[in-house]
Amino acid sequence: MSDLLHDSHIIRTWHDIAVNALNNRATDVHIEARSQETIVRARVDGRLTLQNQYPIDLHERLITRIKILARLDIAEKRLPQDGRLVIGYDFSHPNIDCRVSIIPTLHGEKAVIRILPSRLEELALDQIGLLPEQLEIMQEAIAQTNGLILVTGPTGSGKTRTLYSCLSALNQVQRNICSVEDPIEIRLPGVNQVAYHPKAGLDFPIIIRALLRQDPDVIMIGEIRDAASAQLAIQAAQTGHLVLSTLHTRNAIGALARLKSLGIDQESIESCLRCVSSQRLIRKCCKQCGSTPRKTPCNLCKGSGYFGRIGVHEVLGSKQLFKSTEALDIYSAGMQLLKSGLIDQMSLDSELGTWH
Repeated sequence: MSDLLHDSHIIRTWHDIAVNALNNRATDVHIEARSQETIVRARVDGRLTLQNQYPIDLHERLITRIKILARLDIAEKRLPQDGRLVIGYDFSHPNIDCRVSIIPTLHGEKAVIRILPSRLEELALDQIGLLPEQLEIMQEAIAQTNGLILVTGPTGSGKTRTLYSCLSALNQVQRNICSVEDPIEIRLPGVNQVAYHPKAGLDFPIIIRALLRQDPDVIMIGEIRDAASAQLAIQAAQTGHLVLSTLHTRNAIGALARLKSLGIDQESIESCLRCVSSQRLIRKCCKQCGSTPRKTPCNLCKGSGYFGRIGVHEVLGSKQLFKSTEALDIYSAGMQLLKSGLIDQMSLDSELGTWH
């Protein structure tokens, strides 16, 4: 009977943590062990905030509960594990996908749960912060039947959402769309999504070669990581496929040097690179009270002055990349959002302060 009571308490505790995260619009939940307690933090509008604290003796059972839901090995406590689970307001009918990462730390295992977008309307290209002229360049690029489109930026800058937004715009019955991802973050009906699984022999080059035999029109590669995947992406783009991927560079023009460092020659780059977008995510001012906190916190932002985040982009099409046509740099794009009142100077400078 005691074990049943403990189990129900842990089940309820996890559900409360999940619902609290949803209520606060969190993108990530961190559950970590300290020497004397378990703390729960949530990332809201890009900032980690403390949500709750629990006795340390609950920690192992709470992590076990998460492992069970994510179908992970509950006995493995020495190695990192990744999985997926589903949460929701209704305990009996959870409907929001999450990605789970668990790693061993000094005082116990730490779990990070990434809450994934649950609505396809959140993946519209015109909702990710592109300015009208940038949206036009992007739409022109994805309208091509072949070529390479790259999205660049640091971890957590919204690159994956931009790729999914492009796929959502392209997702029509007459197109065969395939993707290789590590991991699959958002399930898109109509897209043939393949997960990177090196332990099973499924690495990026093997999956890309297999996808090229699947009569694809569009291929999304989660990330160009090495020379092999870069060569295959270029090969696919040159043989009649539209290829979308991400690359780690500081800015959009830096993608050219990065591709060259991966062994791609200038002629191949110019023949197939259609567009490069670089981006950062910046906190949006609360529409109800602006970014100035009030004595009485508003119901929307709960006194933070911010509600949600918006992408700030630098988008270069082939004309801007190879013919020296001028384009907005990312800071100038941010200044336009600042003038429109969507963001404030402090948030802009915290993300792009070293840009100009």
